[in-house]
Amino acid sequence: MDKVLLLDAVRQLDTLVGVGQQFALPQAVRQFNALLQHAKSLYPSRPDIVAIGSYADVAYVNPQEFTDVVRRFRAAVELRQPGSITEVVSGITLPPDASDDLASDLQEFKEAVGLGLRKTALLLAGSIAEALLLLRHPDISERGPGLAQLVTQARAQRLFGRDTLRQLETLNDYRDLIHTRAGRRNRIQRNDARVEQAVMALKLLCSELEDTSVRF
Repeated sequence: MDKVLLLDAVRQLDTLVGVGQQFALPQAVRQFNALLQHAKSLYPSRPDIVAIGSYADVAYVNPQEFTDVVRRFRAAVELRQPGSITEVVSGITLPPDASDDLASDLQEFKEAVGLGLRKTALLLAGSIAEALLLLRHPDISERGPGLAQLVTQARAQRLFGRDTLRQLETLNDYRDLIHTRAGRRNRIQRNDARVEQAVMALKLLCSELEDTSVRF
């Protein structure tokens, strides 16, 4: 049983737990013990899981106590795990020529991702990407080229990998979410999958721009 299946099993156990009987059902307690033992083997360094105790006597368990411990167990395994999108976004590092304003925007983007502010995260991702590209562009006009034009030019000049360019094109689509009906018109739902894509787009772009010689 992997971590995803464990989480599903604990959630299912939680839905079956009730406090209407005099004692918790022995079968439910046995399931809890087995899942807890497996969780401790999967998360040996998690004190919140290791600290939860199993039941030696499964026949006489107070139902209120059992409900509480199952809920605590579920809350523990529902915590974001290493490798989650919050860990990925925390690893994004701006190129050395980035401004303080960009650093502030990136921090705001990371906070938006962590708080689940999906629309904010998607819009900021496009804005940060455009600002990063403008750092390496000779156009110093006040308005400058937009993200779509920058990506098109980068593709023509083969500045970045194909995967990075594809991701940047997606960010340009997300920027349209600033308009009230754009999401419905373009069928862009503000969900975790699209936030993850925006995070990966910025991570790829920042990785490409670590080399300060990459310029339009």
